[in-house]
Amino acid sequence: MMKTIFTVIVTCFICTGWIQAQDEITNAFDDLKRQGTVSEEDSEMRKAASPDALEKLIGENPVAGYFCFTEDRMYDIRLKDAIPARWIERPVASRTEFKGECRPGEFYTWQIGLFSPYQDLNQLSIVFSDLKNENGNRIPASALRCFNLEGIDTEGKPFKKMVDISKGSVQALWIGMDVPVAATGLYKGKVLVKAMDAEPVQVDCSIEVAGPPIENHGDNDGWRKTRLQWLDSGIGNAEEPTAPYISVKEQKKRISWLGGTLEIARSGLPQMITTNYDANNRLDASVANKILAGEMIFIIETSAGEEVLKPGAVYVNKRTNASVDWTATQKSRNIEVTCSASFGFDGLADFKIRVKSLNDMQIEDIRLEVPYTEYASKYMMGLGHKGGLRKDSIVDWQWNIDKHQDKIWMGNINAGLNFCFKDENYVRPLVNIYYSLGKLNLPDSWGNRNRGGIRIGKGQNGEVRLIAYSGERTMAKGDILHYNFSMLVTPVKPLNLHELATERFYHSNSDLSSAYIEKAKEGGANWINIHHKKDVYPFINYPYYDEAMPDLKRFIADANNENIGVRLYYTTRELTVKIPELWALRSLGGEVIHDGPGKDARTLIHKEGPNEWLVKNLTTGFIPAWYNAFREGKYAGDMDISVITTPDSRWNNYYLEGLDWMVKNIHLGGVYIDDSALDHKTLQRARRILDADGKHRLIDIHSWNHMNQHAGFANSLHIYLELLPYVNRTWIGEGFKEVNTLDFWLVEMSGIPFGLMSEMLDSRNQFRGMVFGMLSRLPWSGNPVPLWGLWDEFGMKDAVMKGFWDKACPVSAGNPDLPATVYINGDKALVAIANWTDLPIAPQITIHEELLGFKPSKITLPEIRELQWGNERVNLNRMEIMGRSGLILLLEK
Repeated sequence: MMKTIFTVIVTCFICTGWIQAQDEITNAFDDLKRQGTVSEEDSEMRKAASPDALEKLIGENPVAGYFCFTEDRMYDIRLKDAIPARWIERPVASRTEFKGECRPGEFYTWQIGLFSPYQDLNQLSIVFSDLKNENGNRIPASALRCFNLEGIDTEGKPFKKMVDISKGSVQALWIGMDVPVAATGLYKGKVLVKAMDAEPVQVDCSIEVAGPPIENHGDNDGWRKTRLQWLDSGIGNAEEPTAPYISVKEQKKRISWLGGTLEIARSGLPQMITTNYDANNRLDASVANKILAGEMIFIIETSAGEEVLKPGAVYVNKRTNASVDWTATQKSRNIEVTCSASFGFDGLADFKIRVKSLNDMQIEDIRLEVPYTEYASKYMMGLGHKGGLRKDSIVDWQWNIDKHQDKIWMGNINAGLNFCFKDENYVRPLVNIYYSLGKLNLPDSWGNRNRGGIRIGKGQNGEVRLIAYSGERTMAKGDILHYNFSMLVTPVKPLNLHELATERFYHSNSDLSSAYIEKAKEGGANWINIHHKKDVYPFINYPYYDEAMPDLKRFIADANNENIGVRLYYTTRELTVKIPELWALRSLGGEVIHDGPGKDARTLIHKEGPNEWLVKNLTTGFIPAWYNAFREGKYAGDMDISVITTPDSRWNNYYLEGLDWMVKNIHLGGVYIDDSALDHKTLQRARRILDADGKHRLIDIHSWNHMNQHAGFANSLHIYLELLPYVNRTWIGEGFKEVNTLDFWLVEMSGIPFGLMSEMLDSRNQFRGMVFGMLSRLPWSGNPVPLWGLWDEFGMKDAVMKGFWDKACPVSAGNPDLPATVYINGDKALVAIANWTDLPIAPQITIHEELLGFKPSKITLPEIRELQWGNERVNLNRMEIMGRSGLILLLEK
């Protein structure tokens, strides 16, 4: 009697929720039918069971306390709160039987749907048996996996996931099986589904393997969903440096890498850092720019004063060509401090400082003090300050996670340090307009309930001292705090003027690609960037969409035939819902598709809420992102809708495998990254993929202006500094206008202090750009073709840059608002002078022949179409430069 009553109560509860879910499914289904995007499989999976059928099912009350339904890969299990009618219509015995067909060599995927109407299910697990065919040949259990329960993270390490199912919910479990190339016949095996405090359910599976072996495990066809295996890829992980870097070396606690040297103190922290770049960021072993004025120190202060920490030895734990790892421990009667660090070949170091209390203690402060030389602290960026000259006034900043501020860079053109402060609970925040939906975690150590912060001010002997403090707190015996930080030495690599002069980009905003190649050829561009929302690449960050792939492959082949390389917009952050794996990714919870307010989300571009499709189909647990309606071309009438992805997830592995697939199968020439969730490690792996066969491929990176409330008042370039070792060119400043100050152009727009060259976006002042080697991007931000012509005639690819910031720059204009940069090519030179005011200024031009390397006998104004009239007779003493204008001189011996 009690069992009957329980069944009725559960049935009423489930059916009430089911009716609402059924209405939502029907509406969403009708919406899809209107769009013409409903397949037969969609239709089947969206026909929800009737209330009577559901009541009958629940009345079965199986021994296990839950139901299992096997499902083919073509029939995605979509929603968590409804049962497809096709499940109930199946004979009871067939619910736990799976029959599938695949090809030899295929990575075959299928599903098990769990429905728990009676109670919560906790700690799901799966056990696979070997699969055997009639001849006794085996597919081992190790060839099978469940993506929901285990995987490989971005560091290449295996992990397990805890999956629970709440009462009344449905959970899809996606199974993948690596079928051997030599397999053939009918293979049979068993899958045991388990949950804590519940009886296991056995699933019998039969897989017919037939036909010729399939190429690339089936990855050439997105509909097969074989690409799910990409989630667990370790591609690109290696202990070798990427070009142009050399192996990192360590000898007697002295580390050397391309362009720099660091010495480790007994505390485990740096006591000396120098860089080997000249004033224009060319490598020069005779140059040693001191960054630190003294040893970095970690201080613990109590009411009794500073703890006297006795240092031990520094132990180098690991040496590879890619990194050096070490550990050092300091100890007092009350505190133990362990510093574990790793220094990479690209100048990025990770420090993990573990503070353990050996007694109950009242802490006044725990802080890190970094003494910069005056030279290496001329410029500053971060903590709410726009990039530019560091002011002499004291900086006093406090933690506030409403702002995307956890980094500080100080440096000069050729010597600097960038710090990012975090603890063991660091989660990469969302960028662009989505910061408020994925903010920084306040570090318990550095943040200390907003008591922590950073002070910067003048110290002794001209040094500039950065103090990262955390303030008062109580530590009980045994308490542990993690004062972690990353440190990037800048510049990250030498400037490459030759590449800037020879690699020329065409980047159109037209949705139709038919004219791209011809227009690029006309302008002299040898690279084409293809944005998403194009007829050959319709859907954001999924360029290998089945229907578009033939068109894209043909376009790239046609461009390559004209000696033009092709790069694609390809990043992580936003992801189209057109991906065939959408529902598989959805089944992973928030691991790949970022959790969020769902239908209640409001953003700068979704002020009235998410797109109707998202509301009806995903409902909850997502953040709406880019959307676009196609009005012309092949996809006219269709729509691209996207959601935000979770940073540092297995989607990074998928992204990298997709990159590798495109390099090998469609001859991709590189990628264009636009405001990304990619991390340093992932882009390092991407660089290895792009360089693997020795061909020249490019990465350029773009960012929107993040210095606003939507993006948390962050510095755009600052967000991506750790990616720059693997980037060829920057394109920063959507929203950065020409009116920005000279020092802002230098630090936040030019890329030069970090070892990269850049292009102009919204600034579009070609004289000001030329001071930094920055031209417009064709045709998006203007027409660089006339200047390309001048560069070719002059031989810019063989020139040496002498920037206005260099004391040895051979030309000056006699006014700080008239910066002059000189490009020298043997016995000729180009001089770019720009007026950074709104008023005319008469320059006082001085040429230092000993610095120039020759005595000019001819000075002309070369004619530059749309920019400058030519003049063969230039009188340097009778010139005037109009406001926001400039001039370009040609000096010849």
